[in-house]
Amino acid sequence: IDYAPTTVQLPGGERVPFLFTVKELVATGNGGAFKPGFQMGGDFSVPSYRTGLFLDPKGRGGATGYDMAIALPGLQSGEEGDAELFKENNKTFDIGQGRIEMEVNKVNAEESEIGGVFVATQPGDTDMGSKVPKKILTKGIFYAKIQ
Repeated sequence: IDYAPTTVQLPGGERVPFLFTVKELVATGNGGAFKPGFQMGGDFSVPSYRTGLFLDPKGRGGATGYDMAIALPGLQSGEEGDAELFKENNKTFDIGQGRIEMEVNKVNAEESEIGGVFVATQPGDTDMGSKVPKKILTKGIFYAKIQ
C-alpha cells in the first residue's frame, strides 16, 4: 500500500486527517516460516497529508499559491505580527515516522496467503508544518499474498 488519505473523528467532534500508509516498510519477524503466532513489524515513512501543490483556504501552498494570506497584509509586513503567522505562511512537506506490529493468525500455504492482525502508530496531519501532529493509533486485520 502506498497511502490512503483518511480522516478520523475524535470524541467531541474534532476531525484528524492522516495518510494511512506503510510506505518504505521493511518488516522483520521472529522465525523462518509463516505460521499462526508469527510476529513481524518495523518502521515506515509517513508523507505529509498535504502535498506541495495543495492550497489551503487562503491560497497558500508549499510549491504554488500565495506566500501569505492575502486578507491579512497589514499583519504580514515583516515588522509586527508576522511571527504569529510564520508557520501558517511558510508551508513545509513533513515526513514522519510510523511503526507497525503484525501477528499472523491464518495461513493458506496452498494459495500462498497469510492473514492476521496489526497495530500501527503514526503521526497525523501537520497542516503543512503549522500544527503539531496528533499520534494516530490504528488496529485492524491484514491479508497478504506471498511471492
